[in-house]
Amino acid sequence: MTNWIKSHRAILSVIAIGLSIAITLNVMMLFYHYDAWTNPKVGFWTAFWTKFEVSGFDTYTYIVVSKWRPLYVISRHPLLSVMVMPLSWLNGWLMEVTGINCSIFIVAVLMVILTVMSWTLTYRIMRSIIGLTYGTSLLLTAFFFSFSHVMLLIFVEDHMAMSLPLLLLTVYLSGKAIKEGRRLPLKHSLPLLFVSTAVTTTNCIKVFLADLFSRLGKDSLWQMTRHFSLYLIPLSVIFALLAYQQDTTQATESRNALHTVQKRMEKDSAFAVQWQKEMLANRKAKENQIIKLPFVTNTDYKIDRLPSLVENIFGEGLILHTEYALRDSNKNNRPVLVRYNHWYYYAIEAIIVWLFLLGAWLARKERVMQAVLAMFLFDMILHVGLNFASADVYIMTAHWAFVIPIAVGYLVKKAAIKPLTNRLLISTIILLTTFLWIHNLSIIVPHILRM
Repeated sequence: MTNWIKSHRAILSVIAIGLSIAITLNVMMLFYHYDAWTNPKVGFWTAFWTKFEVSGFDTYTYIVVSKWRPLYVISRHPLLSVMVMPLSWLNGWLMEVTGINCSIFIVAVLMVILTVMSWTLTYRIMRSIIGLTYGTSLLLTAFFFSFSHVMLLIFVEDHMAMSLPLLLLTVYLSGKAIKEGRRLPLKHSLPLLFVSTAVTTTNCIKVFLADLFSRLGKDSLWQMTRHFSLYLIPLSVIFALLAYQQDTTQATESRNALHTVQKRMEKDSAFAVQWQKEMLANRKAKENQIIKLPFVTNTDYKIDRLPSLVENIFGEGLILHTEYALRDSNKNNRPVLVRYNHWYYYAIEAIIVWLFLLGAWLARKERVMQAVLAMFLFDMILHVGLNFASADVYIMTAHWAFVIPIAVGYLVKKAAIKPLTNRLLISTIILLTTFLWIHNLSIIVPHILRM
């Protein structure tokens, strides 16, 4: 046992650091509306939905764990409600034992587990795939988690926190296969495809791209066609389960929701007026959609792309704005575009983007970098090309932002042959990481603890 610990000392220390951060921030989150959520005087939906406001994240997981309901949009998250169901059963048992709603404690444990997985996988990508030293790998892991909307997913219960470790595992397994000169095996790709797509539909594209880049130069077109046709097996299962849910649990949920709204409108005239205003606003929003399909929403063509790229994607996603901090634009109390109140925030953003672009360029011939850039470009087509989720696009940061530390990791590796350049680069990353952790936490902690 002692020899095993010694041989795994490095990875155990990485896990310990990630675990400490995750536990600290999740304990902090337990104080956020503790009484209202553990002893709600109203329904679970009202208790969580009206109190919770962190950027544009939703409270579906808290509500579903409190009392199971199929709240996730199944066209985007096909099996997420089913996957969360056992946690709801656990909460039901704990409520009988303790007399309080324990969903926030269950979710906190889940978030700690997911964070440690993501933290460790990020380190392993830096250490095993890129080939950096222990210290540099740990630094770039801390750099990644210093990004505001990656940091928030350490303790905010959104589905992106579930997608992140799956995407990082995809990068790690495919990267390992590429580095060893082999293909991503089916025993990895098919389970990854099934589970990650079950959580978020677009994840299937990321798995496909990772798998594809592990096969380029090795397989003929026929071999690739035969291989990727096997993707139809897990996708067909997901589609069948999605269709079953649509006809059963989703249909029941829709009827119940409509009945509840109608009853409340009969009793509450103010609510009826507000409901009509929301329906009118939704109809107007649909008129601005680039793609007018029921499962593709929030593709608003009226939102300017370049300002959104600067202020939201590479702005708020990495560095929180001090004005309207962590407010939700969907609740009409935060503009879609908020500008920084000091020039140096833009300078810091520009440095991060420059390091990313320089690293990506220098590592352009690295197959792993190519695969991760393809994933990144897919998200940019969605969020910049189609303006998907443009009102609060920064909450999607974790789906793509791992491309930045990976590119910077390759940049550090390329700079290793020049000691002075390498020291300057490492010093810059340390300063950026320190600033982002201090700045983002100085906004997050008061918001959660209501200081």
